[in-house]
Amino acid sequence: MLTTELVRIRKKDGQIQPQYLRGPIVARLLPIVGYYSETFAAMIGDARDDLDAALDAADVTARDRVAALGLRKVLEDRAEFETAEGIDPDALRRELFADAALAHKSLELRAEFDRDAVLAATAARLGVTVESIEKGLYADLRGSEILRSFRPLPAEVVIERYNLGLAQAILLRATRVTVRLEGEDAARYRDIFRAVRFHQLLHTVHGDPTSGYTIELDGPFSLFDAVQRYGVRLALFLPSVLACASFKVEAEVLWGKERDKLSFIIDPTHGLTVASTREPASVAPDLELFCEAFKRLESAWSVTANERIFALPGEVVCVPDLVFTSKETGEEVFLEAFGFWSRAAVWKRVELLRKGFPARILLAVGKQLRVSEEVLGDEDAGEIYVYKRTISPREVLERLGRGARKATKAPR
Repeated sequence: MLTTELVRIRKKDGQIQPQYLRGPIVARLLPIVGYYSETFAAMIGDARDDLDAALDAADVTARDRVAALGLRKVLEDRAEFETAEGIDPDALRRELFADAALAHKSLELRAEFDRDAVLAATAARLGVTVESIEKGLYADLRGSEILRSFRPLPAEVVIERYNLGLAQAILLRATRVTVRLEGEDAARYRDIFRAVRFHQLLHTVHGDPTSGYTIELDGPFSLFDAVQRYGVRLALFLPSVLACASFKVEAEVLWGKERDKLSFIIDPTHGLTVASTREPASVAPDLELFCEAFKRLESAWSVTANERIFALPGEVVCVPDLVFTSKETGEEVFLEAFGFWSRAAVWKRVELLRKGFPARILLAVGKQLRVSEEVLGDEDAGEIYVYKRTISPREVLERLGRGARKATKAPR
């Protein structure tokens, strides 16, 4: 993803127009991309400072400088750096600085501090060479990091990743994003909704499979905190939308120091592509761990990722995360988990459940969202489960059993 200083845009008629790499500039930059890729591949095992010096040697004109730096950032994201093996710079500094402080205290009047003598004494005590101390003393600084691996990409794909990164960087400053989808099959819609929930985005969905769906997403700049973290999740969701045949993304963006309110649009005509789109995971990592732990309880309930879309007439669409199925009765109970920034989303779901819902559903809400379990009563189809840190498999199992007993006792 591109950083703010690498974003190239124009502002026209209240809109942001990204300067995607197209046409002649691509022809000029492809050789630069080739040089960058070859340099990364050839300098595995070298320090970052040396790599940066070699990359800086590329012959780039002033008009292409920012775009070239953006392409370089795309390739750098494919590289892995780490501190030199066998060196703990923090421990090394503690040892050397302690020896230096002791040497200073023991100096006689008008005597000069002997740096080389302290280095030699520390090296002898630690059983290493002076050269290794000098090399490893600040090995954890960025410039001293060692390039350990690099995953190359074809130059054309690097251009595509740059264009995608440009759009993603703009979305980081959005207050609201609306995604319109139509003409997709049920499986693709499920993948999109799954990706929204996987990235824990604040969203509302309207529509149906026939006419299509509209997804309204809160943008990072609509939040009071966790802006950067949420923005990255929103950016990572974009490739799932680009995989659709017919879509339109409209974002309200606050841009620049003055936070000018501008609009930003992405649709198929912009030609943004993703070289390899991985199918979204069935559930978020924390829910995947929950499912594994729940299965180990060996109860009368099974748990799987939910595939069902609840589209109630005139209401928002609900796509729970998990579904529990009773092995004895076949009863299904759904679970929807809410992230730490989703308090407003909880209340929207409560309003929907109070109007009536065609299935039992458990809303898993973190304690930090300050929502009481008493909000929903026995007459409602849903139940709120407030958890402290993680969703407890045993707590959920107990509530599943409690709901089953309540349904059995209900008057017919």
